[in-house]
Amino acid sequence: MIPLMLDQLLQILSPRAADEDVFIAENMHPDAPRVYGGQVLAQALRAAAATVAPDRAVHSQHAYFLRPGDPGEQIRLEVDRALDGGSLSSRRVVALQRGKPILVSSVSFQREGRGDEFQQPLPSVPAPETLPSERERALAEGTMDESFMVATGLDLDVRLVTRVDWRNPKPLPPYLQAWVKTTGPVPEEQSLHASLLAYMSDILLIDVCLAATGRSFLLDDCQIASLDHALWFHTPVRADDWLLHTVEAERVSGGRGLARGKFYNPEGVLVASVVQQGLMRLR
Repeated sequence: MIPLMLDQLLQILSPRAADEDVFIAENMHPDAPRVYGGQVLAQALRAAAATVAPDRAVHSQHAYFLRPGDPGEQIRLEVDRALDGGSLSSRRVVALQRGKPILVSSVSFQREGRGDEFQQPLPSVPAPETLPSERERALAEGTMDESFMVATGLDLDVRLVTRVDWRNPKPLPPYLQAWVKTTGPVPEEQSLHASLLAYMSDILLIDVCLAATGRSFLLDDCQIASLDHALWFHTPVRADDWLLHTVEAERVSGGRGLARGKFYNPEGVLVASVVQQGLMRLR
């Protein structure tokens, strides 16, 4: 049985068709100060996938976050069918509110092919069952923000291997690790699982740059926002089984932070890679 909040998330990540190649999406956290970037990223992926033949799976997504999204407004997703080739399909998606783009994204799909295999190995970390969830921690510490429960809600189970005390920030080693999955089963639709990974992928990347520099999103001395985001899907993924997300800060300079991450499944297979640049501008 799918938990109620997870079912809501699955509906949010399933934009409805409004016209040919036009989709309308709602927001998961309507009382948040702005739309969570991972949500729009995931919705753009699902809208693009809805216009592609089912034998072609997403292999990459690149996006720019242009404006803060208003959580009280619907999101309009317009898809441009840029290419349908022999084995590859490419789509451009613009997410709009009040007629202005809040995100632009390119999404590429490929028919399954054959080739060699190589990957970086799975890091050695504690099992997720030995770690408390971020929801459990927030409830125990009295830090729950009911308006913006991306990592602390009842839809995702997020368990940090590397703990950060955002109320008492200090410079930390430039890497974070977390286990993440949905709190219940997800229907067998690969684009839905891929969009859930896209949703998850926006959780830690700015965080690791903040942690490396001793900054905190709880303080008001730094303007923080996602700027651009790139995802590569290496193999089909299941979002309702544990995924280890490892992230590392590459560079913080010029009021920006660049971080890269990897997602591994429980068998140690590297299923996706991600890179993000975020705004970290001192006020």
